[in-house]
Amino acid sequence: MEVKNLRLRYYIIIFLFVLTGCSAESAEAIKPDQLITDSITLTPVDLTQGETAKLRPFLGTMSGAFKLRYEEEKPSASLDMDIWENGVKVDSAGSIGDLFFSPEGQVNNSNEIEVIISIDTVRTEEDKEVCIVKISTGSGLATFTLPWKSELKGRGLIQNTETLTFTPDHPVHTFAMHATSSNQVFAGGFSEESLSKIEWALVFTLRFDE
Repeated sequence: MEVKNLRLRYYIIIFLFVLTGCSAESAEAIKPDQLITDSITLTPVDLTQGETAKLRPFLGTMSGAFKLRYEEEKPSASLDMDIWENGVKVDSAGSIGDLFFSPEGQVNNSNEIEVIISIDTVRTEEDKEVCIVKISTGSGLATFTLPWKSELKGRGLIQNTETLTFTPDHPVHTFAMHATSSNQVFAGGFSEESLSKIEWALVFTLRFDE
């Protein structure tokens, strides 16, 4: 009888070792950090409402804004300006690097920034028309001066109208101003089909470093 009890205890101990080993392997295979995916959320901002409404008189004729919020680790990102013609990107017009930069000593180190883009065309003293682009990211204001084609008459904005959440592993178009040589402007989007119909556009794209 004692021999049977010893054998039974022996088998129970072996079973517990096997069960513990399987549990450890399962816990190692599914780590907590593997269940969390870094993400960024883009939320459109209506410049006619809230605190930003008071900025409206100082903005260009083509203006827009959006908020970017990251979860988990802060990404290394840049906001690039690309020039598109006849449906394809033809040149780069400038960039803001380290988009989520926080000034040293900032008390409220938030994981959210608000980007305000203002685009306007003005005439220089040489009677040349240029495009002035101003970008505010909360930590500073950047101004870019670009050449402008006088034959581009019609202008319109392309921007997200709904909240968008994505992972920081691919470029994302966030805002654009497009123009045509006629007085007709279509209501476009950021799909490949819509971008392929563009005559001319200044497209703002969020890009991430690996």
